[in-house]
Amino acid sequence: MYKRFTDEELVELLRQGKDKAFDELYFRYRDLLVRFVYLRMKSIPISEEIVQEVFTTIWERRKTLVIQKKFSAYIYTSVRYVTLDYFKSHTITDQYIKEVLDSSTVEYSSTNATEDSIYYEELQEAVDKAASLLPKKSKEVFILSRIKHYTNKEIAEELNVSHETVKYHIAYALKFMRSYLGEFN
Repeated sequence: MYKRFTDEELVELLRQGKDKAFDELYFRYRDLLVRFVYLRMKSIPISEEIVQEVFTTIWERRKTLVIQKKFSAYIYTSVRYVTLDYFKSHTITDQYIKEVLDSSTVEYSSTNATEDSIYYEELQEAVDKAASLLPKKSKEVFILSRIKHYTNKEIAEELNVSHETVKYHIAYALKFMRSYLGEFN
């Protein structure tokens, strides 16, 4: 029944508590994402773990999930950042981290795959570049807030800073990103 819905419709149904909408999104993207991560990790179990972590986060935050553009771009971005976090936590060299961040290979299906792929690659490169220009603390807060969808309270606890500090860094990062990414508005 849910196969006929678009990704965006499924996300809305998920917000409304429809568990089958989550199942459909999971089955649409799981294998594609595992292959996407495998190209970088060269390990099926690790790739599956990373994809599972992203879907677990989506499930946990399903009622408050906000996706600005297409779900496919959102899920691939999330997987890229979780992959990066995995590398950082396992002390892989900086060169390999840069390779993951600079990767422009995107494999997903869409009604206009070529145009979407080009737009996604350009936008992802611009976001990565803008994020790399942020001060360290603002970058950390931005990733936790906008990529991992932590609440301000969760960010404050994780980084051991005040709630006001988190709000400041989010405001600064968003202002900077809006300015830097003006052409994509």
